[in-house]
Amino acid sequence: MLPFPKRLYKSALLLAVLATAACACSKEDAAADPTAEGDGTITWTHNGTTYTSKAYSSAIVDSDTSLLITGSSADMKNAVSLRLKKIYKLGATTYDLKKGSVLNNYPAAGLTLNSATQYLTLYGPGASNGSVVVTQYDRAGQKITGTFSFTGGAVPNSGSTGTQSVTDGSFSFTRFR
Repeated sequence: MLPFPKRLYKSALLLAVLATAACACSKEDAAADPTAEGDGTITWTHNGTTYTSKAYSSAIVDSDTSLLITGSSADMKNAVSLRLKKIYKLGATTYDLKKGSVLNNYPAAGLTLNSATQYLTLYGPGASNGSVVVTQYDRAGQKITGTFSFTGGAVPNSGSTGTQSVTDGSFSFTRFR
């Protein structure tokens, strides 16, 4: 018997994938200067601290319709991730980060703090918990730029509590993985 509903396992799995992708890097990347040039840059502010990730950031083709944008702090303890569903169809537009379930197939944003506590917009406090504004998207040329801000709610049964907000986010990538 499952200790909590099966749909929460899917939500936890999504967040784990987002956090893992955000913190994942090759051995070469780990040895690199975290401010070195890479495939792109993602910047965000949380609790008054601004993070800029170059060496530890990626734009990852997640499926035939989704793109996952990730980045982590230089110490690899704090990470942000953005999952843009239906980007190949919608392109450069505003993606509303709605409260819901992974079963709704919504775009989502996540924040991992201290390599442990996890927050996801799907569990945020409002019907809409932020947005990602894609200002440029060129699938063939592998270019994407935009801005974001969001409030994520604690992922159930993850040990996280309350909500956490990310502001002043921006990203720019010239290569997808």
